[in-house]
Amino acid sequence: MRVRLSPRSVDVLVALAVAVLSLVEIGSEHLAPYAASVPLGLAQATALAWRRRVPLAALLVASAALFVETAAGVSLHKPLAPIVVGLIVVYSVAQYEPLQRAAAGLAAALAGIFASIQLAVANGESYGGTDRAFVAFLLIAPWLVGRALYGRTREAGELAERAGRLEHERQVAVEEERARIARELHDVIAHSLSVMIVQAGAGEQVARRAPERVVEPLRSIQETGRQALSEMSRLLGMLRDDGAELGLAPQPGVGDLEALVEQTREAGLGVKFVVEGVRRSLPPGLDLSAYRIVQEALTNARKHAGDARAEVRLRYRADTLEIEVLDDGPGWGNGAGGGHGLIGMRERVAVFGGSLETGPRQGGGFAVRAILPLEAPAG
Repeated sequence: MRVRLSPRSVDVLVALAVAVLSLVEIGSEHLAPYAASVPLGLAQATALAWRRRVPLAALLVASAALFVETAAGVSLHKPLAPIVVGLIVVYSVAQYEPLQRAAAGLAAALAGIFASIQLAVANGESYGGTDRAFVAFLLIAPWLVGRALYGRTREAGELAERAGRLEHERQVAVEEERARIARELHDVIAHSLSVMIVQAGAGEQVARRAPERVVEPLRSIQETGRQALSEMSRLLGMLRDDGAELGLAPQPGVGDLEALVEQTREAGLGVKFVVEGVRRSLPPGLDLSAYRIVQEALTNARKHAGDARAEVRLRYRADTLEIEVLDDGPGWGNGAGGGHGLIGMRERVAVFGGSLETGPRQGGGFAVRAILPLEAPAG
């Protein structure tokens, strides 16, 4: 099993490794005075833990600690840890900071190391011109490498930010669509219950006048109640806004598609409407979702298909309702414009355990195909 560490965790581990290296060198090389070498060596290593978050600050801390350590009389010739710290912080400031701050960081690092060398010389250590040139190379080379990678790092950060923003927008769209579906299902259930109340009242009157005819309204109440219970089970899984206004009006269904198609034609999009198979009564929630899928597909086709024609086809199968909306325009992208159309369709289909296919058609145009499961008709 592979363990993926975050960049922050990697930086902390690097800081710990350099801290251990510093302590080992202090003990093995006898880098006295220990009151200065131990805490200041650890300070330089600790700065690496923040090399991505605040690169310039990490570099300044490391440079200042090295300067104070040298001023206290700790030798610069022997330890390797300060060199490792210098390479990393200079590289980091070049990779993660804008040009002006990166250049300021390099200048600060060079000034700090040469000031430390002067202090070391004053303390009796020997540094020639070659040593100074090598030290300068050790700082400038990683700075140039880090600067070369600056553009890629920035681009990757922008791409990650954009991906995060798009994912957030998608999540918001899904939540809003689920809330809308929940409100609509509530309206369907409320309407079904109001119908059951009316039917029960009618059944009571029939029972008084003609008891032998009371079976028919009872069956109607049973069927309406069964459908309402089915919708209720779906509603329980939906999100909805607290305090949203609740309605009792019935929602549209496939029986209203002819009117929807006519409205779309009047809006300028030529639409052909075809029904295959034997029409049958649909559960209210599924009836509503089928209407909304066609409505959203036609809305997007009207927005994005331009001067084109569309076709709406319903197929009543034994156990499914197939919905197909085709157009021959230039296509309408991902359907996200103006209402996150495809997200809404996908959520509606998922509520009923169906499937949805969308995408460009060969030869031009766009296709939406949804399959909604149905209960087999009573025999």
